Amino acid sequence: MNNIWDKIYEKDDSFFGDKPSDFAVSCYDTMKDRAKTILELGCGQGRDSLFFASRGIKVKALDYSCFAIEQLSKRTKQTGLPIEASVHDPTEPLPFNDNEFDAVYSHMLFSMKFSPEQLRFIFKEIKRVLKNDGFHFFSVRNHNDKFYGKGIRVDHKTYDINGFQIRFFTKEEIENLCEGFKIIEIKEDYEEPVTLYLVSSKKY
Repeated sequence: MNNIWDKIYEKDDSFFGDKPSDFAVSCYDTMKDRAKTILELGCGQGRDSLFFASRGIKVKALDYSCFAIEQLSKRTKQTGLPIEASVHDPTEPLPFNDNEFDAVYSHMLFSMKFSPEQLRFIFKEIKRVLKNDGFHFFSVRNHNDKFYGKGIRVDHKTYDINGFQIRFFTKEEIENLCEGFKIIEIKEDYEEPVTLYLVSSKKY
């Protein structure tokens, strides 16, 4: 995987800021009365994990970048919030038991350069670790994004834009990935400077 995030996080220990994403806040509003445990994939420096934990949810957070996990672990110690953060390659099996979490959350992780086979594997693993009727929330860049088709084409879904290899999704592609999940909502939203699909679903 591209190590560009290690370089970014090493230079800036608060690259996305300290406030939670709007997506995390809206997901919390949906699950707050039903979720006591959550897994965040691609947690970065942990702004959303810290938010969930501050609301009393036990968080396990994974990211490929060792710098991100070191920075989140430092903040966890400072705040005393219930977060366990670990380095993990998302293309490898999740290091958790079946039916362990009430919710799994990721914000733009799947827009990294994954093959279709890798994405299907990741979704299969998410389904495995989720409890029955558990929530799966994720966001992805979509084809209405102003950066779609820009930069260097890596494959028919992915473009290299200033060193970031970004995959863009259609609603149909999201629906195909969500086999084994009931989609609650696919909502288009703009988060400066990108256009996203925000997806809420449940395991069945």
